[in-house]
Amino acid sequence: MVNKAIKLRENKILLAWIILVLLALFWGMSFIMIKRVVHAFTPIEIGAARIFIAGLTLSPWAFTSISTFPKKKGLLLVLSGLMGYLLPAFIFATIGSKINSSLAGTLNSTTPIFVLVIGAMFFARKILKFQVIGLILGFFGSLLLIFSGSNGNLDFNNPYALLGIGATVMYGINGNLIGNYLMDVKPMQLSAYSLFSVGLIAFVILLFTDFFSKILMPQNTHLLIYLLILGALNSGFAAVLFNFLIQISSPIFASSVTYLIPVVAVIAGILDGEVISFWHFAGMGVILTGVYLINKK
Repeated sequence: MVNKAIKLRENKILLAWIILVLLALFWGMSFIMIKRVVHAFTPIEIGAARIFIAGLTLSPWAFTSISTFPKKKGLLLVLSGLMGYLLPAFIFATIGSKINSSLAGTLNSTTPIFVLVIGAMFFARKILKFQVIGLILGFFGSLLLIFSGSNGNLDFNNPYALLGIGATVMYGINGNLIGNYLMDVKPMQLSAYSLFSVGLIAFVILLFTDFFSKILMPQNTHLLIYLLILGALNSGFAAVLFNFLIQISSPIFASSVTYLIPVVAVIAGILDGEVISFWHFAGMGVILTGVYLINKK
């Protein structure tokens, strides 16, 4: 019986790491995907289309499980959708043409920092001494990234990098919402309800844009492939995996996917001809050291 319990625990840990790597691949490549479509669509159109497609992808699960919808947690599910998906989608679409995709991906590595800070501020999570050191390192690493220009030099007027940090704050809020209030909702239902609710909001937003007329233009139809990958895979099914990962591990471990996202984003950026400077690597290294300390047991 004891051996069986140990085996189940080992399988659970292995599964958690496999999901972590898959999420890093999905999300690390999303910044290049955004880069491919920013010339044809506005940030509002890209963000809204991405979430609308994600909500549409998961809508069958939302409808088939409507009888078990947790009505008392309806507002929390919508808030999770806003903080974890819709608003960050607008932000990363906005900065997609302003900073390197590799830098945008690296900014995600601040997510565990904000999971911990927000958890301590609003959810009574205790911060250990070495985690304080990690927070300080993460803060200085973030400053290096914020001031790292796309040309490889320091740029002390880089508001778009700071805007990216705003998105990771929202991810930190969402991680704590799920970890503290939505753990009893099945991962598929949690993702389907959250994304379908904000997907409806995204659809209404699209109706007030030129997205549908633009996507029908012959020169833009091939871009639908990137939007489908961003929405269905990188936002839709990745959300299910992320929520499942939180439930079989913890919000902190799940947010540690940001260890790997910068690696994927930087490799993709280099292959795409982007300039990766010393300051990018320095900021990434400092942040990842801080995140390691935050996650240290």
